[in-house]
Amino acid sequence: MFNLAKAFYRGFVGGPSFNNCIHHRLILEDKLLTLDVPDSNVAAVPSTIDVSFPYNSTSWFNQHKKNYLHHEYVHMLTENWMYLPPISYLPSSEYGMLSCQLRIKQTNEINVLDTMQLKRFVIESYDNFHWGPDGRNTEVKNDTTLESSKRANPWQDEALKKEILERVEIYGYPPLPAAQETIINNRQWVFYQIKKSNRRSRHDFYCLPLSDHAFLEVKFNHHVELPYKHKKWAKHALESQQRIMESIKLSALPADHDNLIADNSQNV
Repeated sequence: MFNLAKAFYRGFVGGPSFNNCIHHRLILEDKLLTLDVPDSNVAAVPSTIDVSFPYNSTSWFNQHKKNYLHHEYVHMLTENWMYLPPISYLPSSEYGMLSCQLRIKQTNEINVLDTMQLKRFVIESYDNFHWGPDGRNTEVKNDTTLESSKRANPWQDEALKKEILERVEIYGYPPLPAAQETIINNRQWVFYQIKKSNRRSRHDFYCLPLSDHAFLEVKFNHHVELPYKHKKWAKHALESQQRIMESIKLSALPADHDNLIADNSQNV
């Protein structure tokens, strides 16, 4: 009864619970990455994760990398948490979902240790992909230009540019705010966000340089199913995101790391 009353007071059930965390220990060459992530409340088939990531190796990266939109990365781990109404009447009544994903990225285009370069790189990678030959924004531009040519009064110059940008805002990938620097646990991260003005869902990214050509990226996906219910869980999701980020620590790899691997395989 208490839990039900609490759920009605909060307006939701689910989301990350820090009373049930998994302590992850991941080996990044000579570094130890630790973090505390609440266990998922989404039913899924159990899967094993790697605990060792030779992030400086180009051959390792190319062998394990995944590609999605402008992202090229090696997956490390993912957790998902659903937000639900206090009492669910329909299978599709979910308010939304928060997910957290860790991945390794590499690039030879910049010196990743220079955060000014890294801030430009994450934004330019997004722009270059979506405005590239096969990008969605280029498709929107070409379709709009073709439509204009068929009009009795075609859009001219600035009017055409304005129409293209307005359609990119709705149907494509509009410009991102500049990336920012943020300090977490005495380490300097680069933060950027992908969000459309006409949608509540968003992606938050935190990037931590590991070497001159590799960095750790933590992605949070705030996926909104019912926009009119988003206010109920938005604050909790953001607070959970902050707690997870504050739990991330990077230190020197201990000498007994062989035992660490064995212990970690039991905890994750």
